[in-house]
Amino acid sequence: MGKEDYISTGGSLKLKGVKDGGIKKKKKKKKPTTPDPTSEQESREDSAKATNADGLEEREEEPEDPYAGKTEAERRFEERKRKRMDERLKKEGIKSHKERVEEFNKYLSNLSEHHDMPRIGPG
Repeated sequence: MGKEDYISTGGSLKLKGVKDGGIKKKKKKKKPTTPDPTSEQESREDSAKATNADGLEEREEEPEDPYAGKTEAERRFEERKRKRMDERLKKEGIKSHKERVEEFNKYLSNLSEHHDMPRIGPG
């Protein structure tokens, strides 16, 4: 181990938040935004249309298509997934958390621990 192993590079550490010789963050440039008068007017008209005389918002009665914008393979996948979920719910039924815990505890009590297994062979 010669002097080459302990050579240090010149200069001091640069610390954040220190005024003298520290690391300085770059400031983000903000883009000036000027709202368009036409878009403001349109948004006011849309909000006026959305509220009726009582002040309640109108809700359009459009049925949402769950398959909108999906490919045929995605539709089949969703359909199979929904069927599997329905079958699982029918099989399990509606159980409370307490019933699930009791069932799990019964399952665990029926398991044999590896310490309880009889030894086979000499020794």
